Amino acid sequence: MPAPPDRAEPPANPDDWTDEQWLAWLEATEPDDPDPDPGPRMAAWRSHPVGGAMGAAMLGLRDAIYGRPDNEVAIVQEAGGDPPNDDLHDIRLDPDHPERSEVVVRSRPPAPPASGPSRPGSATSGPDVPGA
Repeated sequence: MPAPPDRAEPPANPDDWTDEQWLAWLEATEPDDPDPDPGPRMAAWRSHPVGGAMGAAMLGLRDAIYGRPDNEVAIVQEAGGDPPNDDLHDIRLDPDHPERSEVVVRSRPPAPPASGPSRPGSATSGPDVPGA
């Protein structure tokens, strides 16, 4: 007869025990106090990527069928003056010819305009100009 099922470890060969011995061992090793509050069931699938994608798909389907909910909160803050032009991109849209629309992306902000003559080829004096 195999070892009693109240042993801490099961046998190396699972066929050494009968089904009744396996059930007795599982009942003996089961914790007496399972987690009393496992938490909301939704939290487990919400953190999984597939669950997040399914949730987003269901919300999109709800919006498509019933429309967007009216209880969305809009946060508005007043600011003085025009916004700074710190963007690293320029967007020029041509509504009549969309194929002529363009987006220019810079790797760093444009340099401020230099003071003095701005025509190309104009002579200036200073250390930057060769031969000066």
